[in-house]
Amino acid sequence: MASRMRGSVNKTVLVLVAIVAVVIGLTFYKHMNKPSLTLEQLQQMGTVVFDKPRSFEMKGMLDNKGQPFTKANLEGKWSLVYFGYTFCPDICPTTLGQLNQMDKLLKKNNPEMAEKMHYFMVTVDPRRDTVEKLNGYVPHFNPDFVGVTGDQKNIHNLTVQLNIPYTPVTDPEDEYYLVDHGANLAIINPRGDYHGFIRPSLDSDKLARVMVAVDELYQD
Repeated sequence: MASRMRGSVNKTVLVLVAIVAVVIGLTFYKHMNKPSLTLEQLQQMGTVVFDKPRSFEMKGMLDNKGQPFTKANLEGKWSLVYFGYTFCPDICPTTLGQLNQMDKLLKKNNPEMAEKMHYFMVTVDPRRDTVEKLNGYVPHFNPDFVGVTGDQKNIHNLTVQLNIPYTPVTDPEDEYYLVDHGANLAIINPRGDYHGFIRPSLDSDKLARVMVAVDELYQD
């Protein structure tokens, strides 16, 4: 009788141990797979991630090598797209410099994420920013960065779809004009859809943390 009771107790103990092990395992798995930043924390850092990514059109664009640039160039990796211009005196070179530092940080601390990233600057000043001008400017910050240009109409259409405000300059008084434009970074997901955006201020550490979290939250 005592032997049977001991056997029953041992089985109960084993079952309880197994249950505890499963609970601990699930808790550990949940903790290990928890995103580094929540959506609320991302918003506090100036990053908006859409509930449903948005499709958009891109027509008549060329990269800084003079090759056609289409939505296919934005697929397969995460893309950060900045709208600026080569004659921009301050915010454009600063932003491209921060993106370069972000790229270096990721390559050092998270090479897997670094491999998932692309960086683009679309000009809002196609009148002056020829293919040759972009090719001498954008890769200066990072040889992997790509400049994109097109006609004013197609660029304006793209900025509207990606919520980037800017005022086109069509009839300047001289060649030293400035172009008013927004400084958000558009986030394009690996499917080529508009996934969200990052507001200024921008710094390399923030950008790296944001994109790692966005990737962790992403469900293809």
